[in-house]
Amino acid sequence: MRRSIIVWASVLLIPLLAVSVLAQDKLAGRWTGKVKAPQGERDAELSFSKEGEKYTGKISGVRPGQDITFKEVKVEGDNVTAMAEVETPQAMLVINYKFTVKGDAMTGQGSLDFNGNAFSFDYEFKRGAGAPAPSAAPAAPISQGQTQRPRSGPEQPQQKQSIDYFVGKWSFKVVGRESALGSAPREGFVTFTKRADGKSVDGMVEGIADGKPYKETITLTFDEASKMLMTSEKLATGIQLSGKGDWSSPIAIRFAVDPIKAKGQSLQLRRTISVVAAHSFTVTEELSEDGGPFVRLGNGIYSKAQ
Repeated sequence: MRRSIIVWASVLLIPLLAVSVLAQDKLAGRWTGKVKAPQGERDAELSFSKEGEKYTGKISGVRPGQDITFKEVKVEGDNVTAMAEVETPQAMLVINYKFTVKGDAMTGQGSLDFNGNAFSFDYEFKRGAGAPAPSAAPAAPISQGQTQRPRSGPEQPQQKQSIDYFVGKWSFKVVGRESALGSAPREGFVTFTKRADGKSVDGMVEGIADGKPYKETITLTFDEASKMLMTSEKLATGIQLSGKGDWSSPIAIRFAVDPIKAKGQSLQLRRTISVVAAHSFTVTEELSEDGGPFVRLGNGIYSKAQ
């Protein structure tokens, strides 16, 4: 009889011990906190799952509403490394993450290289912080003739289409190739000042191109009704550019730039501005020369300086 009791006790304890081990896993579960990036600080969320000895996971991106799935996760003691790939209009970006786990706290950093420019962002997490408490109340019955609506997630913040978005001083770095339009690479500052009409800004560009200082001017005019952004630019080469950008999407402005002739060539520029956040946007440019196919001209990153 005593032996039977011991056997049954073992049978009952084994699953309880297994549950206890899983509950004590240092990594698996939901983590919430903050991310500090060049675009500013915002809420962040991280989660890990464990199947056998393998971990999987995902993390909220720097851009609102973006979730990034890890391609691989490695754990060595309190140190966690992960890698992810993010497709953008400019290129496929590889992001490397490093985290350190201390009890119910986790800190770390994400880093990436964008056309030779290194960027990093810092994370601070707490295990399950801010997680909604489970509710024991039963769901309210649906009355006859009433349909149940799916719950929608919280509305993600987006930048309002407005000329005010550009007002201020921005630092920039542009990586690309030289063309009849100008030299590369370039970096510097552009300052946009709002005109009295309330719908236009004048921009003054001061930078370094291929090691030499240069200046350019640009005027942007936004039509609220049509969501079109008009541009007029005078480049350092003396070339004048004019175009229209479709800003009907809050996350991107796609420009059609009027064709020009320069240095005996027929040129057609195509440009896309990706609105990352209130303090950051990227610019991708493609160029067609003498009617040829559009090829990548350059990529630029702009960050609010003031």
